[in-house]
Amino acid sequence: MSSRNSYGQIKRDRYVYNTPRNRRSRRRRNTFSPILLIIIVVILLLILLRPLITGRPKMRLIGLSQETTAQGEEYIDPGATATIYRIDVSSRMYAVDGVDTDELGTYEYTYCVDGRRRTFSISRTVEVVDVTGPDIELNGDALTIVSSIDDYEEPGVVAIDNCDGDVTDTVTSEMNQINDYTWEVTYSAVDELGNVGTAVREIQLHDDVQPEIELNGSDYMVVDRYTDFEDPGVTATDNHDGDISEDVAVSGYVDVYRTGEFTLTYTATDSSGNTAEVTRTVVVQNAPSGEEYSIYLTFDDGPSDDVTVEILDTLKANDIQATFFILDYTEDKIPILQRMIDEGHTIGIHGTSHEYDEIYTSVEAFMDSIDSLAEKLERDTGYEAFCLRFPGGSSNTVSASYSPGIMSELVQVVTEQGWMYFDWNVDSDDATGNNVPVETIVSTVESELSETTGNVVLMHDTSAKQTTAESLQTIIDYGKENGYSFYPITRETNQVHHGVSN
Repeated sequence: MSSRNSYGQIKRDRYVYNTPRNRRSRRRRNTFSPILLIIIVVILLLILLRPLITGRPKMRLIGLSQETTAQGEEYIDPGATATIYRIDVSSRMYAVDGVDTDELGTYEYTYCVDGRRRTFSISRTVEVVDVTGPDIELNGDALTIVSSIDDYEEPGVVAIDNCDGDVTDTVTSEMNQINDYTWEVTYSAVDELGNVGTAVREIQLHDDVQPEIELNGSDYMVVDRYTDFEDPGVTATDNHDGDISEDVAVSGYVDVYRTGEFTLTYTATDSSGNTAEVTRTVVVQNAPSGEEYSIYLTFDDGPSDDVTVEILDTLKANDIQATFFILDYTEDKIPILQRMIDEGHTIGIHGTSHEYDEIYTSVEAFMDSIDSLAEKLERDTGYEAFCLRFPGGSSNTVSASYSPGIMSELVQVVTEQGWMYFDWNVDSDDATGNNVPVETIVSTVESELSETTGNVVLMHDTSAKQTTAESLQTIIDYGKENGYSFYPITRETNQVHHGVSN
């Protein structure tokens, strides 16, 4: 029974549910969801596409929205950007309401973009402020030179501010000493906002006072020939620089190897260029040299295959040693050089060349001529030369044509580098021509010999000097007969120097 009722009830329920009204209602409910979805999508699209439809951009300032800039300086705005639905339209932007940096105040720097219906804008606030100190103009020169700091008179300044105008009454000054003869005056001025301007004036003392220079020892000295001369020097002081003795320049020199009067000049110069000079006279006088009745035979310009060999034979036969000042040589001359060494002769350096226009063009050229030949001689024979002779002698004037003053410099340079240099005090005159008569050579030498000093005899041993070799025995005989002894030049030999003329 209940089962039937249940079934019957179910049927009734289905009938009621399937009535036309209920069926229409179900259809309405089934069609609502798609329509609602469409509406929602349309609304979202409108929202998203509104910028495109209306042309409204999204604008953004680059940098800060509030900035300050100094008065008088150019203001460069950082810029801004604009996009419409992620599309960059910054190129459509334009600026209005600029900034006048000449005038203090607050400005709006505005960027605009035109939309379809309206203009959109964004602004930055820019404040023009005063950060510049007053400008100070010096009365008079920025560099003032006075004889004494007590002589300085303040010329004053004028201070002008870009906003406040004349602010000279705010100027203060401070003087500072930089060194013994330099001061600085620093001026400061301030405007109403506390901005400070400064300027500097330099004050220099005009140092026109010469240094004081005094000789140590006497201004007139006498020394014996061949003795060492020690310069006592000077003392120099300056009113600003103090003791400048070490900076004193000395010109001139004393040649203790020849008699005569020599002048030394001492010059002191301070940092301002003021100079003072003193001089000393040194007289070199004759004194016993220990070389009385001495003869030093010297031969220049060899070696040669004929004349040099003949001279060596004569010297050997008489058991006499001499000195040879050689020029550059070829390999076949090495045995001759070795014979000189083996037989006790002294080899001096004359140079790689006798051409004045080559060796006397500069100090460097001459020293290269000497040093390179000395090195070659030592390589070939092991002999270390210690003495030299200047081509033409230290008194030659031909060198002035190529380098004025070079001999005055060279005599000091070679001495400083450890060389002994020898001129001559007896000239055989064999250089006046080729093969000068034997009688002329002999008589010239005999007439110039001195009994009281060492006699350095100038002769030559090139192939063109055959008569020199022939005259040698006669000269030796004369010397022996008159009590003379013959020696080679050594490190102990008193040097013979000419007076330098260039």
